[in-house]
Amino acid sequence: MTFQNDGEPAVFDRFDRIEAILLRYPDIDEAELADLKRWFGKEASAFEVASLASKDNVQRQYGEFRRTHIDRLTPVELLMGALVVVVLLAGVAAIALA
Repeated sequence: MTFQNDGEPAVFDRFDRIEAILLRYPDIDEAELADLKRWFGKEASAFEVASLASKDNVQRQYGEFRRTHIDRLTPVELLMGALVVVVLLAGVAAIALA
């Protein structure tokens, strides 16, 4: 990564911009957080995510960001999972009682 005269990373492309934001995580604003979420969720290829995750200088920030914002299940996902469990248990109970 290249640095400007003021010590801030110079941004040349989208990947570099995401890396620069991630380097400052969690001390970023809401717009930058939304940018990270959009990039990881919709824009980045698997290769780009793997390339970024393997960089030593952002591993701590990447891990923290991923645990907090990417790997978490949403309430809808939790509800759907619970619904699947209930349906499966009902099916097993119906077979056992038949």
